[in-house]
Amino acid sequence: MKKILAIDDNEFNLNLLYQIVKKYYPEFNFLQASNGTLGIEIARKEIPEIILLDILMPGLNGYEVCEILKKDSNTSHIPILMISALGSNSEERTKGLNAGADAFVSKPFAVSELQAQINVVLRMKNIEDILRKRNESLELSIQAETSRYLREEERTIQISEHARQFYWETDSKGEIVYVSPVIKSILGIKPFDILGKISFVQLFQTNTTNNHIKLTQNSAIKEAEIELKVGKKKLWLTFSSFPFFEKNGKYAGTRGICFDITKRKIADLALLKNMKRIQQYQKLLKNINIEITKIEERERRRIAEYLHDSLGQTLSLAFLKLSSIDNKNFEPDVRKQIDEIYILLTKAINESRVLTYDLSPPILYELGLTSTFKWRLEQIKTINNIDTKLEGEEINITVKKEITIFVYRIVNELLQNVLKHAHASEIVLEIAEKRNKYLISVKDNGVGFKKDKLSKKDKPDGFGLVSIKERLESFKGHMYIKSEPGVGTCATIEIPAKNN
Repeated sequence: MKKILAIDDNEFNLNLLYQIVKKYYPEFNFLQASNGTLGIEIARKEIPEIILLDILMPGLNGYEVCEILKKDSNTSHIPILMISALGSNSEERTKGLNAGADAFVSKPFAVSELQAQINVVLRMKNIEDILRKRNESLELSIQAETSRYLREEERTIQISEHARQFYWETDSKGEIVYVSPVIKSILGIKPFDILGKISFVQLFQTNTTNNHIKLTQNSAIKEAEIELKVGKKKLWLTFSSFPFFEKNGKYAGTRGICFDITKRKIADLALLKNMKRIQQYQKLLKNINIEITKIEERERRRIAEYLHDSLGQTLSLAFLKLSSIDNKNFEPDVRKQIDEIYILLTKAINESRVLTYDLSPPILYELGLTSTFKWRLEQIKTINNIDTKLEGEEINITVKKEITIFVYRIVNELLQNVLKHAHASEIVLEIAEKRNKYLISVKDNGVGFKKDKLSKKDKPDGFGLVSIKERLESFKGHMYIKSEPGVGTCATIEIPAKNN
């Protein structure tokens, strides 16, 4: 039976979560822990589908519990939903997400909000579980194919060391006048049945692919490959020959040698087939990754729309209702409480708006990429106190609708890398159009780095540089990076225009 684990030192909160799970998730077994240490122990033993984690607890707090679980390979894949009254503080939410939390719900919460967050996290975990199982299956398949290939390679080496071969000779008319006895074990034909009875053409040109082999007195043949059909079997031979002459210089005939390469050829064909299958699996994994990203973006947008259309409007309505109250005749204490509620509502409205834009900026779908980049740079300038500049603002980036969000996420990740690592005082985002392609560059005047240290800066998870390149390749885009220590960095992505 699937399990949900709740970690909270408040018995009332645990009972409330139990009632919610019992009502809306009857197929789940509810587990509970009253402190972080016990919660970690239960998580390692039971491996629940999701963990509902409080922050303020005696002993280990929620951030510490989250970090311990995410560092443990046995529990790192379990999604963690933090539930705390500190959720209204953006710094605390950021701290929780940095600790490894997958989502955050503020107390007091609406049951519908908690249920929506749990559903989103469970859906994402289900997709990750499917992808992980497919990865494991692919690894096993690759190991099996590699093992089979190594066995075939070993056979090929043995064949090369003990190659079967036979020699032959024709006269000037192309009639076979000599053949070595080993031909019987290779082609199943006795030399006696060949000599004076079968010509070169009759013996070797039984397949249309061999018709290019011609014996002449003017040229030799080196390592030609021929395919023969002997009964119901196919054989492959390497074919080498040279002409020989009488003492008076008259063409006397041709001598040659054939090596049986059938086993090696079969191994090569099998290897080629296996490589194609591996390439297909790799392509499938990329497609799965893209689909997961699309699902994630749809969920982001859905949650953002919910925050904007439902929660945002509810907060605004509450603000208007409160504004309509004439508090001049109220006692000072009551008026003070109303003023504090004004402040809290204003803060909640602002934070919900910021969260909506972080999840899925509406401006991206309403005004396009260029306007969104301009908004993002202004946001960076305001929050981080860094000079920003947009060049090529007049260019309207027109790309396929399904890759618009990918382009925004990639550029935003490049901007985030500057904020995290560059220690820059200026960021320039340049947009250019060239030959049905858009060039979007993120430049900074920061510390820069050497190219040989690029792989160390890159991260294997999230939108690391490797992940960015793979996503660009999915729609035939490219990325170029120029950087030197003390000079700064210029990261450029090249994407095809919509009509290309």
